[in-house]
Amino acid sequence: MSLIDAISKHVKKTRTVLGTNRDSFRDYLIEYELRDYFDNASPADKERLKSGLEGKLDFALNRYDKELGGWIGRKGISKTAMGLAIANDVYGYISNVPFANVSGLAYGLFAIKSIAEIPALYRYVKKSHDWYGALTHTLLKPVRYLLPVIGPALESGAFDRMIRRRVLNESKEEFIKEFGKYSSLSERINAVARVPIADILDISLRKAA
Repeated sequence: MSLIDAISKHVKKTRTVLGTNRDSFRDYLIEYELRDYFDNASPADKERLKSGLEGKLDFALNRYDKELGGWIGRKGISKTAMGLAIANDVYGYISNVPFANVSGLAYGLFAIKSIAEIPALYRYVKKSHDWYGALTHTLLKPVRYLLPVIGPALESGAFDRMIRRRVLNESKEEFIKEFGKYSSLSERINAVARVPIADILDISLRKAA
């Protein structure tokens, strides 16, 4: 994949996870992640594969519907807190308010958002076992806190973007399990581990020669 293609893929994925439109999720996966399955398929097979992929996406979106929703609870509090944090940062730049006051209020607003999403984060991890995504999301909070204006804007939808990325990954894996050759990470590691060291050294020596 060329650098331009890689950038295009990243931009498209970023745009995709900003919303919850199933068709945009499907189009991204077909265009980038599952391209090999669709490029050489007949029209009839493409429709069958597309229908199968839509089923996987529907299942994943429904699975995390409770975590993606909640405007009265988690989402409403998060959006309000980060909206106030942005306004607080802007006000800090255009006024003579001491920096400590601006920073203190921002910290409080970030804390309110983080506390509000704990129940949804717990449910998400329990369903998905996505410890890496949850840990990354949590560790990036201090980084976003340090970025004025931009930081609260990024933090505002970070939880939802984490779940949508999971929806894409789960749908892709389930699709491959049904329509292609799928092997889990542990299976790939075991396959490498079963290769004798002598064979690995032999291959390396031949490449070096």
